[in-house]
Amino acid sequence: MKDLEQVTKEDFEAYENVRSSGVTNMYAVRTVMGLSGLDRDTITAIMTHYSALMKKFPGVRKRNNLNEPWMSHGMR
Repeated sequence: MKDLEQVTKEDFEAYENVRSSGVTNMYAVRTVMGLSGLDRDTITAIMTHYSALMKKFPGVRKRNNLNEPWMSHGMR
C-alpha cells in the first residue's frame, strides 16, 4: 500500500469523482478501479488516509460536494 505522501491530488480527485457520483460502494475496489483508473494500492491508501487527504487537499472534496444532488436541497 502507498503511504500518504505518495497519493497525489490527481489520485484523490479521481477517487472523489467516483465517491461523489454515488455510482458504487467504495468498498467495491475492483469497480472503483475501473471507474477511477486508480490501482488497488492507491485506492487502499486513500481509504486508509482519507481524513488526512481531506486536510492535505481541502478544495477537492468541497468542489465535488457542490455536484452532489442532495446539496441543492439543503440536506446534510
